[in-house]
Amino acid sequence: MTFNPQIETLILEASNRKSPHFVANVINFQQFDQEDVKDTAQKLIEDGKIQATIHFHHNDLCTIDFIPQAI
Repeated sequence: MTFNPQIETLILEASNRKSPHFVANVINFQQFDQEDVKDTAQKLIEDGKIQATIHFHHNDLCTIDFIPQAI
């Protein structure tokens, strides 16, 4: 599995969405290979482009939970 530029674009777009206070900004991309989603998100986290945590669920769905930024 590998970094996917198409997934990167979608993750970066999602990370810029504004959420109301106390509302989680959680995304997933079921249409892509979930290992690619994980690898791409992990690279973005390591590069400091996003602040998020990655979770895998019982059905192998990878979700990305963005960490709210202080105002």
